[in-house]
Amino acid sequence: MPKGLELTSSPDCNIDRTFTSIFYFPQKVMRTNQIKPLYQNPICLAREYKKMIDDNKVKNQAALARKLGISRARVTQIMNLLKLDKSIIDHLEQIGDSMDKKIISERELRKIIHQS
Repeated sequence: MPKGLELTSSPDCNIDRTFTSIFYFPQKVMRTNQIKPLYQNPICLAREYKKMIDDNKVKNQAALARKLGISRARVTQIMNLLKLDKSIIDHLEQIGDSMDKKIISERELRKIIHQS
């Protein structure tokens, strides 16, 4: 190679192409008004499902599952809550449909069904 045409591969060849950014993050994160979740009473949900079937809005539990986008097994689990003792169902219905906190879960109620 003739003199003067040598190529150098210095790491400093990209110096003009780099930049620096400074990010400032707030020290304290401000929380927006958070919506408190409302829990649905599982007995009321089971009654709604039964009413939809009884009013012929859906043909059966399988059609209800398709409409709601959940599995047939899940619909059956919820509908089986209506097999609880009448006194338990009456007590849970007195709580109301929407609850601020989960007083009793559907899973806990399923355990009671199998015990009785």
